[in-house]
Amino acid sequence: MKRIVFISAMLMMALFSLTSCGGDDEPKEKTTATATYSLAISQDLLDACNVFITYKAENGRNVMESVTSTWWTKTVTSDRFPAEFGVMYKFSTKSDAELVKEKYDLSCELTFALVTSKSASYSNKVTIINSKGVARDKVVDVLNKLSGTSTGFKVTVNGIVSEANNLRYE
Repeated sequence: MKRIVFISAMLMMALFSLTSCGGDDEPKEKTTATATYSLAISQDLLDACNVFITYKAENGRNVMESVTSTWWTKTVTSDRFPAEFGVMYKFSTKSDAELVKEKYDLSCELTFALVTSKSASYSNKVTIINSKGVARDKVVDVLNKLSGTSTGFKVTVNGIVSEANNLRYE
C-alpha cells in the first residue's frame, strides 16, 4: 500500500513539473510593413487617356483601380515577408477625336513611403512621364510606350528593401 501511495505521489509530482502556465511566455509582436503610394497626374494626362493602376494591397493582393483625379493615394499593410509593394500603370488613350488641344503637358509622378513596425523606413520618387508640349498627333505614341510598366520593391522582416520591378500583377 505504501508503494502505491509513493508511486502515485511521484506521478503527481511529474505531472505538475511538466505543465507550465501559458501566461508565462510573452507574446511576440507581429512585424508589419505599411506602404503609401501617391500618384500626382497632370490634368492634360487625364484629358488624353484613362489611367488604371494595379497596386499591391494587403499581403500582396492585387487591386486595380481607375484614376480619375490629379491626386491618388493608397496605404496598404503587409505582415507576410518578404512583403511585396508596387504599382503597375496602364494608359488607355482616348481617340483622336477626343484630343481637342494642339499640345499636351503629360506628367505623372509616383511616390512610395514605407515604414515597418521595427522602425525601418524607405521612400522613393519615380517620374513615370514628364513630357511638355506633346503634339496632339504624338500623344498616343508617347503613352503607348509607358503603358503596362511597373515599379515596386520587396522588404524583409528586418526592413531591408530591394527593388522588385518584376512583380506579378495578374
